[in-house]
Amino acid sequence: MRRNNQLIIIFSVLVVLWSSCSDFLEQPIQGKQVLENYFANEDECLKALSGCYASLSPEDWWENDLFYLVGDICSDDAFKGNSLEGDQRDFGELARFNITPQNEWIQYKWQYAYEQIYRCNLVIKNVPDAPVSDDFKMRVIAEAQFLRAFAYFELVKNFGDVPLLLEPLTVNDPKQERVSASLIWTQIEQDLKDASGALPERSEQGASDIGRATKGAALAYLVKAYVYQEKWNEAEPLAKQIVETGEYNLNDPFTMVWSIHNPNGNGSLFEIQTVFDNVLDAGTVLPVFTRSRADGGWGFATPSSHLDNFMEGDPRRNATIIKHGDYVDEDYPDYDTQLSENETGRINRKYWIAWNDRPSQSEHTRTPLNHILFRYADLLLLHAEAAWHNNNESEAIASVNLVRQRVGLAGISSTGEQLLMDIYMERRMELALEGHRYYDLKRQKGIRYPNSSRLKEVMEDFVAYNLGANDDYDAGNAKGELFDENVHLLFPIPQAEIDLSDGTLTQNKGY
Repeated sequence: MRRNNQLIIIFSVLVVLWSSCSDFLEQPIQGKQVLENYFANEDECLKALSGCYASLSPEDWWENDLFYLVGDICSDDAFKGNSLEGDQRDFGELARFNITPQNEWIQYKWQYAYEQIYRCNLVIKNVPDAPVSDDFKMRVIAEAQFLRAFAYFELVKNFGDVPLLLEPLTVNDPKQERVSASLIWTQIEQDLKDASGALPERSEQGASDIGRATKGAALAYLVKAYVYQEKWNEAEPLAKQIVETGEYNLNDPFTMVWSIHNPNGNGSLFEIQTVFDNVLDAGTVLPVFTRSRADGGWGFATPSSHLDNFMEGDPRRNATIIKHGDYVDEDYPDYDTQLSENETGRINRKYWIAWNDRPSQSEHTRTPLNHILFRYADLLLLHAEAAWHNNNESEAIASVNLVRQRVGLAGISSTGEQLLMDIYMERRMELALEGHRYYDLKRQKGIRYPNSSRLKEVMEDFVAYNLGANDDYDAGNAKGELFDENVHLLFPIPQAEIDLSDGTLTQNKGY
C-alpha cells in the first residue's frame, strides 16, 4: 500500500508538471527575431549589410579566401605549390586542369557567392520599408547592389550561365534554371549603375566608413564588366572619367601597395577589410597559406620560374617573388622555401608578413592584411586596353606609362600589335600573383591563334618551357598539359548543386 501511495503521489506531481509545461510551451515566444520584425532600425540594417560584406571572406580559412588564388594557379604564373600530394588535393587538381564537378573548391565558390546574393537580396528587399531616413536607405541599398554585382561578376567569369536571383528564395520556390551569361552581365551593369548613383566618392567617406563600397569602386567594376564583354566604346570613357576625378593615384611606392601598414592605400578602389582580434577570426589566411613551410606557412600557390624570368630586371620583381636563398630582411637573410615540399622554390612576396607583424596566435585566421581586389593600376591598364581597341593609341600609351613611371621605368612608345602586347605584359608584371592572370588570358584574343582565347597559346608555351628549356626548381612539371580550350575556359557547375536541383541545373560542356 505504501508503494502504491508513493506511485500515486509521483504520478500526480508529474501530471501537474506536465500541465504546467504544456501551458508554458503553448505561450507565444517573446522577443523572437524573424525577418518580419527585423530591419527595425539603422543598427539592424547595418548588421544585415555587414553580412553581405562578410561573404567576401567567410570566417573559416578554406571557404572563400583561397579561391582568389585560382587566377594564379590556373595560369603560367603559379603552381599548386605545396608538393605534398594529399594536402589540398582538389586545389592541385585545379592547377593541373584535372577538374571535376566534385571539386570542393568549385563548390565553395558557388556556395558563398549565392550566400552573398541571398543576403544582398534580403537587404535590397527589406530596407526600403525600414523606419529610417531616405538617405540612409539609399546608401545601404546601394552598397548591397554593389556587392550583389560583385558576386554575380565572380559567378559569371567562373561558370558562365548561372541562375539569376533578384529576390530572397525560400524552400518553397521552384528550382532555378541557369540563364545566359549575357543576362547576368546586364544585371551586373544595372546594379553597378544604380549603386554608383547613390554611393559617395572615397573622399566623401568618414573615417569609420573607409573600406565600404564607393562610387569609384562601382564605376571601376563597371569598366571591368565592359572590358570582359569587349564593350570598348563604353569602357574607355568611363575609365577616363574615374581617372579625372583625382580620387585615386599611384603615390604609394610599389613596395607599400600590399604592406600590412598601408591598408586602403592611395591606389585602392576596393579591398576586403581585416583586423586582428583576440576573439574573432577577422583576419586573412593568405599570408600563412602562401608562406614557406619552413617559415610556419603551408606553401601553396608558389610562383613559377617562368614568371620569375619574365620579371627579371623589373623593379617590381623583389616585391612580388621571394626565391629560395633570397635576402628578405634581417630576420630572413637567406630565405628557406623548404625545397623538399615546394614545387618551385619560391613564394608570393605580396602576401608575406614580416616576423614582428605576425599575430602571436591563430595567425591563419587573424592576420590583419587587407586583401586588395581592385586597384588603380588595374584600372589604368584596363583603360589602356580599351583605348587601344578604339584606335586611341596615345591614350593607351599614357596610361601604361603612368604605371611604369611609378617604379622608375622608362615609358613605352610602341604602336600596333606590339603596343597591345606591351599592355598585356604590363598587366602581368604589375598585377602578378593577385589573382588576375587566368581571367585576363581567357578573355583576351590570341596572337598566334586569333580565333581562340590567349590562354591556349600561353599554356602551350608554358608546358613547352617546363618540359624543355627550364632548368629551375620546377623543371619537368607538366602542369597545363591537360588544358583544353573547349572545356577549361569555364569551371564545372558543382555536382552537388545539380543534384539538389533535381537536374534543373545543367552542366558546362566537357564535364
